[in-house]
Amino acid sequence: MNKYLSKGVLALAIMSLVALSGCGAIHTSVAKKELDVQTKMSQSIFLDPVSIEKRVVYVRVRNTSDKPSLSVEYGIKQAITNNGYRITDNPEEAHYWLQANVLKAGRANKRADKSGASGALSGAAVGSTLGKGDGKIGMAIAGALIGTMIDASVKDIYYTIITDIRISERAKDGVIVTESDQSNLTQGTSGSKRVSSVEDVHWKRYQTRIVSVANKVNLTFPEAKPALINGLVQSISNMF
Repeated sequence: MNKYLSKGVLALAIMSLVALSGCGAIHTSVAKKELDVQTKMSQSIFLDPVSIEKRVVYVRVRNTSDKPSLSVEYGIKQAITNNGYRITDNPEEAHYWLQANVLKAGRANKRADKSGASGALSGAAVGSTLGKGDGKIGMAIAGALIGTMIDASVKDIYYTIITDIRISERAKDGVIVTESDQSNLTQGTSGSKRVSSVEDVHWKRYQTRIVSVANKVNLTFPEAKPALINGLVQSISNMF
């Protein structure tokens, strides 16, 4: 009778373990089963309206992230064209310069530092209530492994693209814009040099940053990539 009772207690404990360590994973899998993509700009850029003949844009996009396959330049040019502008390869004839750099593209697992640990700990806690001596230790280890496996099967994945944007707008005839630059250069291990310059230019400069975030349970980059690119292209092109 005690043998059957022990088996019943073990089955009940395992069921409790699944409920404890899996409730967070189940909530995540249900709440985040659909792809959610958000694109946010750090600050707005307002360009002055111009006549049709001045709606000419020079576009230069670079990608210094570790995702070389992430190409957005063609999509940006096409979207700007659809807004009634002409794209040129000659910066001297352009009324606007659009310069962009994909600074970072990567993944962040928001549950990695919490859920895996909580699942393992809850499994260990349930396992430790069973058995005696070495058997108790063995059950705790087994419980921890089960909890870890449950959490590992459901991951709350985020992919983020950070893009720096610089737009230059040609100033009107007779308007001179003064531009100053300053930088600090390291000299050896203890020294530094400050370099500054001031010049008159014919461009008004605007700068902003765009952050695109995709989130879904067990999300992969190939799945997130099209939606991230679409959001980024739309956000940039809508400034024109």
